[in-house]
Amino acid sequence: MNDRSEVLERWFLVCLALWGVGCLFLEALAAVGLVACALVALVAARRGGVTVRGALRAWWPLTAFLAWALLVPALSGHRPSGTGVARLLDFVGIPVAAMAMGHLSDARRVRLAWILSGVFLVSCAVAGLQHYGVWPSQEALQPLRWMRLSFERVYEAVPGTENRFMAGGLLFHRLKFSHIGGMAVAFALGVGLLLKGRRRTAALTVAAVGLVSVGLFPYARAASVALVAVMGLVVLLGLPRRVALPACAAVLGLAVLTLAVNRPLRERFLNSSTEKGSGSRSALLETGLCAVRAHPVTGVGPGRFQARLWATPDMPDQAREHPGKSHNQFVSMAAETGVPGALLFVLLLGWLAWRLPRNRPEGLGALGALAFFCLLSLLHDPLFHVQASQALVLLLGTGLSAVPRRS
Repeated sequence: MNDRSEVLERWFLVCLALWGVGCLFLEALAAVGLVACALVALVAARRGGVTVRGALRAWWPLTAFLAWALLVPALSGHRPSGTGVARLLDFVGIPVAAMAMGHLSDARRVRLAWILSGVFLVSCAVAGLQHYGVWPSQEALQPLRWMRLSFERVYEAVPGTENRFMAGGLLFHRLKFSHIGGMAVAFALGVGLLLKGRRRTAALTVAAVGLVSVGLFPYARAASVALVAVMGLVVLLGLPRRVALPACAAVLGLAVLTLAVNRPLRERFLNSSTEKGSGSRSALLETGLCAVRAHPVTGVGPGRFQARLWATPDMPDQAREHPGKSHNQFVSMAAETGVPGALLFVLLLGWLAWRLPRNRPEGLGALGALAFFCLLSLLHDPLFHVQASQALVLLLGTGLSAVPRRS
């Protein structure tokens, strides 16, 4: 390895570490890491003789999706918001992460894995402390307000209890913690199933601790169900059938047992079918469909859809006041980029799933993270949260890193 390659590899390691730690903790770090990684990737691409035309052709589903989503709504008079553009450009992070991870030696990949696994486990431990109320008061955390973390969100009591709280880990947001944590668990499980020795034990330990933390502490129903289902899928793909089926049954049995012995969690799941328990989900979905019906081809513009702007007077207050999306990522994508844009988004996800090498640890792990994202997207808008968006593209890029490793 020459000196220039060594310097590039070190920079990639630093940038990827910032990116990953930011996804698990501080949003600003993730943004800095992603942008810095993209700049280093441009240098590496130039040195490797990669042309713009070649890159666009190699990533044609991504190119087609971004071209439609960024240009067509704008040309029709529906200019995207700055946030909408930023969330779309996050997807450029997939080839960036693939190139960056491909440049890392095996030793540096392991070092990066230890760093990110450690931060994730700390976040799980913090979530446990928050859930059981063994946590400083809001007043005690006031000096840390400059970090712009939503400290107040981890003091929301679990309905029906007096001393249990909906935790958010280092992200201080229960949905961010469950969404990013779910992707991390699925990735760690897929990696662990195809590794051997101590690395396998470490990866599976991370997956087990993450599963318990995501399943118990944030009280996120959709994420919990999606994670259990995806873990079954990953086990079926990563283990021989005679071992996979009993393992899937064990995971399902553990989930059922947890619901049986945890009364508040059980009641929260049982309330899912009620208007109060669903959080007016059907009405929020209808707001997205209203936007799609009004602008089926071009959409209302990336970042421009808000449920409250499309709610009808007869809808519940939550729908008429909700500043977020439709609680269905695919419907929200159609609302903002039109039905063709949503179809190109689905095509991109399918192409990524097809490209991921299932016989490699990173490939199977990334496939699990992608499957979790797709299932979760049926009931939520994971891309609404910056860190979830950036975590997804980092994991997908890691799975697609096809450059041979160097020792």
